[in-house]
Amino acid sequence: MNYKMNLGAWNSIFAVPCSVVDEHIKLAGAAQLKVLLWFLRHAGENFCDEDMASALSMSPADARDSMQYWIATGIITIDKESGSITPSVNETSAPFGFKLTEKPTFTAKIEPKAETLKAEITPVEQPIEKKQSEPKKPLSRPQKPDSAHLAERMVADPSIAFLMQEADNILGRMTSNADKCTLLMLNEYYGLPVEVIIMLLQYLQDMGKTNMKYIEKVAESWGDNEITTVDRAEKEIMRMTNSRTAFRLIVQTIGLEEHSPTDKELKQAERWVNEWHFTADMIREAYERCVDAKGKYIPNYVESILERWHKAHITTIEQAKAEKKPKRAKFSSESEATYDLEAYENSSIFDE
Repeated sequence: MNYKMNLGAWNSIFAVPCSVVDEHIKLAGAAQLKVLLWFLRHAGENFCDEDMASALSMSPADARDSMQYWIATGIITIDKESGSITPSVNETSAPFGFKLTEKPTFTAKIEPKAETLKAEITPVEQPIEKKQSEPKKPLSRPQKPDSAHLAERMVADPSIAFLMQEADNILGRMTSNADKCTLLMLNEYYGLPVEVIIMLLQYLQDMGKTNMKYIEKVAESWGDNEITTVDRAEKEIMRMTNSRTAFRLIVQTIGLEEHSPTDKELKQAERWVNEWHFTADMIREAYERCVDAKGKYIPNYVESILERWHKAHITTIEQAKAEKKPKRAKFSSESEATYDLEAYENSSIFDE
């Protein structure tokens, strides 16, 4: 029997450095690998970030960020004099045993950064006025790490690389370089260990809260409250889960429209159900009093009723109805003051 190899696509091939597979296949994300393969495929051609981004269906910013990974790892270098991007290969050897007489150069258009332009256009022979140093204003939010720093951390710390891969798996999408930089910020700035960040991502994914800004907001709260261990993270997730369960009970009890609760609604639900231990019947009674008095549902008004019952140790409908009757207190033989709880509830003191 005669055998013959069908070369097919093998008639047109290009080389990939072994270190990409040996050292970086577990570290690099999907975007970085796609950019490198496209870059190697178009060796010797002139192209810009927009060309690469268009071919890979990603933004030019993501394409540039992905290239930064390979530059940081040394797989690709930039010639500072010509501005060309060059693969880092040995001058005398190449894959498949081919000998290179000179180092191949792949050029790409490199746009100078704004900071570089400003440095080059420095006014000449102008007196420099000395200004008093003003105190730096604190940033409203921390500065996000750049892509070069992200690439360095992913190479230096396998746990950071694992976090980026696991984030893609948990969130069910290929996170952008900006998202990855945000995740790194949760570790470096807010002080959350990798395992705690993964627990947070999994919980928020279950809740349907996968927006990166929301993830950062919750992570900031965890950092402020020193939720930086697996044990504390488990307790906080349990508390947040119980709050949402309490909110669903309230929604079902008073017939509210299903919606994503605000932080204030979750805190109120946690107080009413988990802290004050009111049953659905008691919450319904307070709700009906609110609607009778105000014609609509006002959470603060309902909370004022429940808080009064909690302080008075009123835990049953019978006790609540008995408490609603007007009470009189005689201060002297000549004057008498009347305290009507219903009138008190009808006041606007608890209106939003």
